[in-house]
Amino acid sequence: MELLKKSVQSVLEKDRIGSPVFLRCVLHVTGEATNLLPSVAEVAALANAWIPSAPARVYAQGDANGTQITLTVHYGAGQMALLSVNRVAVETAVDIMLVGNKGVIYHETPVGRHYQNAIAPEFDDTGELTEAITQSLESGQPIVLEG
Repeated sequence: MELLKKSVQSVLEKDRIGSPVFLRCVLHVTGEATNLLPSVAEVAALANAWIPSAPARVYAQGDANGTQITLTVHYGAGQMALLSVNRVAVETAVDIMLVGNKGVIYHETPVGRHYQNAIAPEFDDTGELTEAITQSLESGQPIVLEG
């Protein structure tokens, strides 16, 4: 995952897609993970690293011990991230679309016959936004972040 972060950051620094305005990230994790919250928090940290303003509101739906969590992050300058973490029976994979005001970055690492050299993403477990995500899952309501 570190290679993906560096690769996207390199594209952003060269201003090839302009300023990021929307991120869609779908992460499939293997059934070994007992709780999806660390993976959701890591994907949120990834979004926060690429979106050029601070998160202002978080809304999460799903069940941390279930099969899926969807997270919407609204940023202070109007950008948005739609993040989904799903428990699957196959290998971990990620599908990313980062839209800038001048272009788009696509990245996916499915493991299959067309992607024999694909490397499954590994996460660092940063825990960013974990508390807000947990509050939103428990309350079913968006959480406004102070910032």
